[in-house]
Amino acid sequence: MSILKKVLIASALATLLLAGMPALGAAPSGKGAPLVCLDPGHGGEDSGANYNGVMEKIPNLDIALRVRPILQSLGYNVVMTRETDTTVSLQQRCDIANAARADVFMSIHNNAFMTDSQGTETYSYYGASEGKKLATLVQQQVVQRIKLPDRGVKEAGFYVLHHTNMPSALVEGCFLTNPAEAKLLQDPRFRQKIAEGVAAGIHLYLVDPGHFDEFLLLQNPDATRDAKLEIHYMRGDGVEEVYPELVPHGTRRTIHVDEYIFNNDVSAMVQSVNGVPVVAERAMYFNFDKGRGGTGAPGVSTPSTGWYLAEGSTDWGFTTYILVQNPSGSSNSVTMQFMRDDGKNMQQTFSLQPHSRFTLDCSSVDGFQKADFSVRLTSKKPVVVERAMYFPNHNGISGGHDSPGLVSPGTNWYLAEGYTGGAFDTYILIQNPNSVPANAKVHYLLPKGATVVKEYQVAADSRRTIHVDDVPGLSNTEVSFHVESDQPVAVERSMYFKYKGIGEGSNSTAVDAPSTTWYLAEGYTGPGFDTYVLLMNPGDTAAHATLGFMREDGGRVDYALKVPAHSRRTVRVNDINTMSGVAFATQVDSDQPLVVERAKYYEYDGKSGGDAAMGVTQAATKWYFAEGCTR
Repeated sequence: MSILKKVLIASALATLLLAGMPALGAAPSGKGAPLVCLDPGHGGEDSGANYNGVMEKIPNLDIALRVRPILQSLGYNVVMTRETDTTVSLQQRCDIANAARADVFMSIHNNAFMTDSQGTETYSYYGASEGKKLATLVQQQVVQRIKLPDRGVKEAGFYVLHHTNMPSALVEGCFLTNPAEAKLLQDPRFRQKIAEGVAAGIHLYLVDPGHFDEFLLLQNPDATRDAKLEIHYMRGDGVEEVYPELVPHGTRRTIHVDEYIFNNDVSAMVQSVNGVPVVAERAMYFNFDKGRGGTGAPGVSTPSTGWYLAEGSTDWGFTTYILVQNPSGSSNSVTMQFMRDDGKNMQQTFSLQPHSRFTLDCSSVDGFQKADFSVRLTSKKPVVVERAMYFPNHNGISGGHDSPGLVSPGTNWYLAEGYTGGAFDTYILIQNPNSVPANAKVHYLLPKGATVVKEYQVAADSRRTIHVDDVPGLSNTEVSFHVESDQPVAVERSMYFKYKGIGEGSNSTAVDAPSTTWYLAEGYTGPGFDTYVLLMNPGDTAAHATLGFMREDGGRVDYALKVPAHSRRTVRVNDINTMSGVAFATQVDSDQPLVVERAKYYEYDGKSGGDAAMGVTQAATKWYFAEGCTR
């Protein structure tokens, strides 16, 4: 069931006014539909501007009263700061919006300056990125309808913009001091056009602020049986929504989560209801004030009461979030131990609602406002944990990366991807959650079979960062990794890069063993996308592998290759015959155990970047994703 199937039926008026616009989906706050606060400027003893026979308070109220039914017909809830010609203070207006927990605040005014001043302008508060986005959409829609000069979107310190707790904007429809525009404002048809523009701009903002696009990629490797699935979406406000999906045998499906969950943080559980195991990944593309790019991550097949995250930073321009999904039907608690690279630790406990997800900004943790760190998490009941990191400017690049945690530390870890050439920087992160130091040996596997081995000590209850580009003999090369340790540790890899002019970053958690079978649910070679499959052979015998590409259109392409012992191979899927311009999943079968990962680089809707994800070795009937956003 898509968003178009669950849309509230708009009235004929709204259909006429907003034809071609996206439809309203689920609410962002669990209160029913999104709530809009309309603020008709001035009123009562405060007439506002008074020129050319027009007192501003009168058309302001009339326009707001015209906006209200349009929004209501689209399924929104509306609260007004005034519905009659009454005096309402600026603070009272803010109090009304804040007490109602409105999703947006829209103040409606008309302007005054010189007799030859003309046109429309809309304001947001200084530096308010969400308010500016709302103001921009309202400005565009009003100007499009009334066709007066476009004076643009501006910033100002208006009281109601500063003291409301939600995205806020203030529109100035036209100039009362201009006789021609004052005459237009006395025409109810002109006021209706302003109202339509305001409603359309609010609607466009609420339907999709445009920051995040989230996709679930579902692979069914079964040769004969279709997979009947239920996807449980657990919103940040504790509301759960469930939708059925079908994945035909031997193929994959792409689910655009934004078409199901409206403007919200969301975790997901994918469940096979007919017992056919599948593979699930999540891809997200984003462009907001903390970064631009994308992330990719495999699902987690089982919740756990213990999790480890080797990577994390609030220094160097990074923002780090811990995402915790509580799939339980009852409340839960989690305790997070933060381990700085200098050995300082901090512990905090948090409560979780049933069937929900919890987000922690790590910069809020005392002593970790500017630090590199790892995290160990324990919970009363099993949960799913991911970590997301964003950076608006890290050495001149913007982006983010995300990975699920590891459920336990180990003494052997493997990573297939790594590159130190050109503008690529590769890092290995080793978390030592033990009370004694860990002695780690890193085997760097190169493409032609050579191996470089280095030893490192990781202090107790801390983490260590290895900049692979600085290791002698590893500059300008593809590289895979095998990490051995005398104490159980957790290992991840982060990369920051410029690829064909695209600057971003990626991350993967390591796997604890090679395998003869691997699955990758995500892959795309359409315009602007390059997809690579990375194969690492840590063994003493050359491996003969077959990559089976399961196209979303039902086709299948097999590609055979040899991976020499103690080396790695890189396959650019775009170069394989009949694999250009398609969405696909991959199954890798080998006669020797391998480690398999996927890397993807893209130019996508202003969200250019790259991501990497480790493959999984088994299909399963349940997959969990702690992270997700459709804002």
